Amino acid sequence: MMNVLGSGMPQKLKRLALCILLAVLVVGGVRTVYPSYSQDITLRRLTLNPDDPAQRYVGALAFIAAWELHSRNEAFGGISALTALKNGRFVGIGDAGTLIGFGLSNGSRVTRPFIVPLPNAQGPDISYKDRDSEGIAYDPDSDQYWVSFEQRHAIRRYSGSLGRQTGIMRPREMQDWPNNKGAESIIRLKDGRFLVIAESVDDRMHPALLFSGAPVERGTSITSFKFRPPTGYRVTDGVQLPDGRIAILNRSIGFPRGFSAKISLLNLANISRDSTVSAKVIASLAAPLLVDNMEGIAVTREGHDTILWLVSDNNFSIFQRTILMKFRLPHQPDSKKPAASTAPGL
Repeated sequence: MMNVLGSGMPQKLKRLALCILLAVLVVGGVRTVYPSYSQDITLRRLTLNPDDPAQRYVGALAFIAAWELHSRNEAFGGISALTALKNGRFVGIGDAGTLIGFGLSNGSRVTRPFIVPLPNAQGPDISYKDRDSEGIAYDPDSDQYWVSFEQRHAIRRYSGSLGRQTGIMRPREMQDWPNNKGAESIIRLKDGRFLVIAESVDDRMHPALLFSGAPVERGTSITSFKFRPPTGYRVTDGVQLPDGRIAILNRSIGFPRGFSAKISLLNLANISRDSTVSAKVIASLAAPLLVDNMEGIAVTREGHDTILWLVSDNNFSIFQRTILMKFRLPHQPDSKKPAASTAPGL
């Protein structure tokens, strides 16, 4: 950010300009629109820490690789959530009802990319409030997707081809959530239950819901609880790990450091009706480490290793990037790493 402002600017003006820039980023930044419907997505390798290219640990996470993703398609960007498919591919959901799919080949190129609107997301009677999608979950057994929406709060179910909507639910418990701070994260659990966490906060806590089964299905009951994020952070996405715990992605933006993120682990056993739960922070991303507006998290397996993937929402801003990051979660995430390997702020 400082490079954008110029090195010759007086300090007071720099601070003012930074405040204005951060405010612009929070409300969506400066959108750059290109008249293109290209389906191509390109990769560019990035370094975790430009000040220390040898750094390989961020708290309890082992850094593997990172890339900047780019496309000429005018709808590319704004990725609010990420899910991993059973065939090694990924699907991200943009916050304007856009699906962004891709695979990776040896970390050097994107395979079979697509950038398409969600079904029923476009049309003369459809407004942004109808397609403000924030979270995505996938069930590999039934080959179905669920997408959470804010503004007009809802959860919609889609076919495995993502070609048609197969159901919609507007839970009563979600309707009092603020219009622009609704269901930020939807997480499918291995036992068929679902977690939904709102972006809004009340007394530094997120309203959250535990569904006894799949949303849209008859007979599904809902348990309300609250989630307390790390101080100064808000939940942007989550995913269940193979061991049953929930990895939560928390994001913050502030002056003077800009964006930062924390990854925390939640024990499902702590959730009960009207309870307040929190999660243990295992890693932090803050300058000088690579970080942006981190909004999506997904999990895969490579042999016995659990792999966490993070993706950023560039807000369609010229000041931000779509960053994809890959980390390995050690078998014993509570084991201590050398102090020199700990991320700033952890």
